[in-house]
Amino acid sequence: MLLTKSILMPLSSSGEVQERMLGALSVTAFFGAHLEVLHAQISPRQFIPVDAVARNMPQKLLHELEALADKYSNTEASELQAKFIKLCDENDIVHSNESISDRPTAFWRDVNGLRSELVGEYGKVSDLIILPHPRNGKPTATFEAALMHSGKPVLLVPRAMTTFSAERVLIAWNASTEGSRAVTQAIPILQQAKEVVIATSQSSAQYKPGADELIKYLQRHGIKAISKNFDTGRRSAGEAILTLADSLKTDLLVMGAFTHTRVHEQIFGGVTWHMVQAAKIPIFMQH
Repeated sequence: MLLTKSILMPLSSSGEVQERMLGALSVTAFFGAHLEVLHAQISPRQFIPVDAVARNMPQKLLHELEALADKYSNTEASELQAKFIKLCDENDIVHSNESISDRPTAFWRDVNGLRSELVGEYGKVSDLIILPHPRNGKPTATFEAALMHSGKPVLLVPRAMTTFSAERVLIAWNASTEGSRAVTQAIPILQQAKEVVIATSQSSAQYKPGADELIKYLQRHGIKAISKNFDTGRRSAGEAILTLADSLKTDLLVMGAFTHTRVHEQIFGGVTWHMVQAAKIPIFMQH
């Protein structure tokens, strides 16, 4: 059985910070896993063109700006870290860089560099990456790096989510390779769910393996699932899936991500983009 034991969550101070910490700790407790919070910072020198530094900006002024920025960022990081450790204690999660048998653990890590690049790197040695829905409803560089470069599943969560539940799980199934990977990676979650529903649109019902074959596959893992066929009508597939999820009071959606080519997704839109823009529930996705 696949196990989720190492979870990564990048964190910035761009709103709902405490809620995002609590949500990540709830996911960690759900899996009995180890959470690493990645707090990435960038030197102000990286924002200043090299030519501008060489020709226009005195080195003394640059050093003063860097020192001021470092002081501010270090103060902010210390305050966030203290808040995180306090939340760990309040939620019975050990703040430690080492895993402890039968106890969920968490650790705060300050790193320097671009968040998107670091998530792609650290994600390779994690089982799951937690990301918040972007504030502007558009996929971020960090979101795309997590999906496209880490090779691991992403749990996209509402920014204000403080508790994680997966009693009712909906699988969006279109027989894609990405969807298959997402289902397999989600098996530990599905095994704990009280209800698992496989959603297949009428337009994708022709693709194999179908929902019946997926049901048999899940049965071998001790998971009982049922299937529901839906008609998109004039709606997009993403909209139809979310409508079904809402009607079933779904806690979690499992799906493949970017199952079409990137150009197709960007020009015509796609289920992945729609979920990033409109979903109000956690989504477990894999490229």
